[in-house]
Amino acid sequence: MQIEEFTSNFESSLLNEINSLDHNVQNLVNFVLNNKGKRIRPLLVYSCCDITNNEIADSAIKASIIVELIHIATLVHDDVIDNADTRRNRKTLHRIAKTNEAILVGDILFSHALEMAASFPNNMVCREVASATKLTCMGEVTQSFAQRNYNTTLKEYEEILIGKTGKLFACACRLGALLSSQNTETIDKVTSFAENLGLIYQLYDDTLDVFGSEQNSHKTLQTDLQTQKVTLPVIKLLESCRANRAEIINKLKNYSMYEQDITLLFDTHYIKQQCLNEISYKLQEIDNQLDNMNSKNLHNKMKILTENVCNKIKTNIF
Repeated sequence: MQIEEFTSNFESSLLNEINSLDHNVQNLVNFVLNNKGKRIRPLLVYSCCDITNNEIADSAIKASIIVELIHIATLVHDDVIDNADTRRNRKTLHRIAKTNEAILVGDILFSHALEMAASFPNNMVCREVASATKLTCMGEVTQSFAQRNYNTTLKEYEEILIGKTGKLFACACRLGALLSSQNTETIDKVTSFAENLGLIYQLYDDTLDVFGSEQNSHKTLQTDLQTQKVTLPVIKLLESCRANRAEIINKLKNYSMYEQDITLLFDTHYIKQQCLNEISYKLQEIDNQLDNMNSKNLHNKMKILTENVCNKIKTNIF
């Protein structure tokens, strides 16, 4: 199955799932789903799945819908937590509906995804999805606990990102590989690849939040600084300013008062470039992982997807 056919079947099947929901929530769910991104997670399922017959194709599409619903549910909840006004150049759900309605829509999407996972003939998909959902939410909670903790190290921060983003990327890849009966070595390799790709994507997203433009990114930016999340730019800044670390932390804690000072510090210490260097290093690691992939078919499909993700990163912040 070619990617165009897969994505077309995915979109129509996703719409059918939404139409099966109660009419009262369909409009809210459709508002969120129509504000679609690049469907990276469904493409990860496709890239790691060796589709040889219709049964595998149908299972891969179903698994893709599951991971996409979970991803969208986390976005709805994230926007509420961050009090974000826009995403992908449109108002966020809690800006066009009540906040409690937005939260409940996220809950509905989570629940529907797990119900779909439970409909597979064995519990493999349900087990993978439930584990990834738990780890994703735990990653968000861990980041919340790390909020205002300016002693967070780069390693600790990366572990948080692998939890909140990498685990769902890994779930998508694992489902694709498992549904097409890939061997254990391949499953382990795509899992590691996906976690690192998720890490890179979140490093990019956190860097974009500080240095990107809302016009190009199509979403509300600088929410991390305003909510005192300790992300890559902040960690790099504090590493570069050990002598006056306490003073800078005080300014970060009172960002609205010292926004211009923090911006100047980022510029003076070339923090954007330091972040880009970190992302570039991780991108090279991803290339090395792909070169070691033992399936040529999976390697080629994953390579195309990775290049598309990398091009998005380079276009927006490099």
